[in-house]
Amino acid sequence: MIVWNLTEHAGEENLQWSWFRAVEWGRWPAFVAQPIAPILLLFLPWQTLAISVIVCNLLWALVRYRYVSVGLASAGRIFVMLKWPVSVGMGAYFFFAGDKTLAGIAALWPFITLVIGILPTTQIGKIQKLFMNRLGYASVGDAVQR
Repeated sequence: MIVWNLTEHAGEENLQWSWFRAVEWGRWPAFVAQPIAPILLLFLPWQTLAISVIVCNLLWALVRYRYVSVGLASAGRIFVMLKWPVSVGMGAYFFFAGDKTLAGIAALWPFITLVIGILPTTQIGKIQKLFMNRLGYASVGDAVQR
């Protein structure tokens, strides 16, 4: 199943799902860039790519507390599972093409994303409440009581 269905899960599971998605949503551009960026290294210098992800992450700070999408968050979680096959594959491609610097950057991109995504800081609890509201809970405490 791609989209999370709250009726198939207990309140605690919905609360946990919302927390994980809030962590990802807070840094959504950096999060979804994990399987995309190593491929973009074919076309962009790594510095340009890193700066672009940072700028997108900073701009995302204007959106993340105003809008959440259960569908996008659910699909994003599945999509980002491709990060390791893509990163390692592109790392191998650049290594055999003779560019060891890009090979390392591509292969380690999921770790680089952790550093890139640090700024700006994120209020995970605030986003988690938005997801819980979107799932139909009046408050986070309702999930525990159900």
